[in-house]
Amino acid sequence: MSKFMHLQVGEQASLAAAKLHQFIAATAVGAGLVCGVEGIAQPGLAEPAESEIAQIAPAPLRSAPSVSQLEADPLSGAPTSPSKSMPQVTSVSQLSDVQPTDWAFQAVQSLVEKYGCIVGYPDSTFRGNRAATRYELAAALNACLDVISDRFATKEDLEAVRKLMQEFAAELATLRGRVDGLEARTAELEAIQFSTTTKLSADVLMGFQYGQSAGGFTAFDPDSGTFDRVSGGKLNPSVVSRVHLNLTTSFTGNDALETVLETGNGGLDSIAALGVGTSGFLNSGAVDYAGIPSTISLYRLVYNFEPIENLTLSIGPRLFPSDFIDANSYANDSFQDFSSGFFINNRFIIPFPVDGPGGAGGFFNWNVGGGPFTVRGGYVAASPDNAVKNQFGGGFFGDPYQASLELEYANKFGQDEQNSYAVRLQYTNSTTQDIAQNAGGLNVELSLGKFGLFGRYGYSSGEIYGSGGNTILPFATIGSQSFTAHTWMAGVGYRDLWLEGSLLAAAVGQPFINNLPETPGSGAPNDAVQMNYEVFYRLPISDNITITPVLMVITDANNNSGNSPIVQGLVRTTFSF
Repeated sequence: MSKFMHLQVGEQASLAAAKLHQFIAATAVGAGLVCGVEGIAQPGLAEPAESEIAQIAPAPLRSAPSVSQLEADPLSGAPTSPSKSMPQVTSVSQLSDVQPTDWAFQAVQSLVEKYGCIVGYPDSTFRGNRAATRYELAAALNACLDVISDRFATKEDLEAVRKLMQEFAAELATLRGRVDGLEARTAELEAIQFSTTTKLSADVLMGFQYGQSAGGFTAFDPDSGTFDRVSGGKLNPSVVSRVHLNLTTSFTGNDALETVLETGNGGLDSIAALGVGTSGFLNSGAVDYAGIPSTISLYRLVYNFEPIENLTLSIGPRLFPSDFIDANSYANDSFQDFSSGFFINNRFIIPFPVDGPGGAGGFFNWNVGGGPFTVRGGYVAASPDNAVKNQFGGGFFGDPYQASLELEYANKFGQDEQNSYAVRLQYTNSTTQDIAQNAGGLNVELSLGKFGLFGRYGYSSGEIYGSGGNTILPFATIGSQSFTAHTWMAGVGYRDLWLEGSLLAAAVGQPFINNLPETPGSGAPNDAVQMNYEVFYRLPISDNITITPVLMVITDANNNSGNSPIVQGLVRTTFSF
């Protein structure tokens, strides 16, 4: 009799379970899988040889599914009929007679919990202290092998994979080469990138324009401070350009540091060259991108962050009120929609002496509860760098400055929410070049599918003091006095006409309806109300290029009935990348 037959009966069953676990692991390795085999501590016992496994006779075990159909007679060891009630065992703790102190506990636990092929007797016992027949061992082993074959690939599967690898060897080699190339290119880009947190984009605008005033026109010369009469037919075609290089940096994923550099060619359009509304008080017709100098300057520097959900704060030494309030889906961006500075913003809510040069300050944007209601507000000073007072005061709290508040209600409606609307109520307190104003505004838009309606209205109660009489030219006045003024514009738009991404829009409005008196001998009697018209069609050439023909007309320029109408045509090309 071999040495193994001299083992105690209880030790035989536990050793059988341990050896079975090792055999299963070895079988998995033979199928081409990498399996970890736990070490089995057997104090005082010699491990049975492979040839002795056949002599092991563990107690009758229930395996899923094969051995679950077999129950041995406890006396003869012959199989009997299946048990009628056999609860599922998924944890070794459910086997009442298996303890963590048993030397083969880990082996039994692995067979039950990891492989799920040993589930014990119907009474939830393992009976590791009694012998098992070879039939029971064969049934248990077969059940475990069935589990392995169900979980892992067979030899036939592996052979099929090898054949596929041989058949597509060329394609796999090509793919491997491409992956190697991509890895090399990625490494190169990572080595030469200037920042891992900053994205660079650009907006480039080039415009060609030609305009005429059919008859005489009284133009204001800002250099001499006088009005000069210009005859019709004296204007030249010109080219106007503007370039923005945008650096957007994020440090947390919920913030953005915006740094924008600007340059241009200093070009003027016909309306700007004739001095319409260019004396400093408001832009009432010239294109928004006229007169940008050819030097590179810091245009915008602002940091946006979200301290809490739905609240965005923006602070910086160089920002623009029009970036945060008085937005409109149809009239707000001179790179993509209307060109006239008058149609871009309400100049009572966003005074030109502040928004033109920009300034230092901050804004907040609070989307209440993530719903349709939003509150915005902020303060901007246009001469924050002046530690010593200038002509109008300057400094962070001096002239020119503005403080604004905007309440917006915007929502969608209709089938698939294809329609939308927005209503914005606005208030601004400002002092700009010795002109103090309290202004209220209304900004509305309605989109019905592709068709849209939009408009702005503003009312200002102002006071001119000090040398402000000179800054409000060409609406000239004498001495200090109070005044009221109105402004309005209205337009229609149609999106995706003939081509997806296109926009056809037209607008009309009056920049400065006021109660200031006429000034005798000034050449700008303020005896009429200027009227502005503009129509454009934005045509997308690609995802990065748009071409926009524009037609602009101004009558009674500078509120002067003696000025002939100005007609200006312009073709604007915008590159965004």
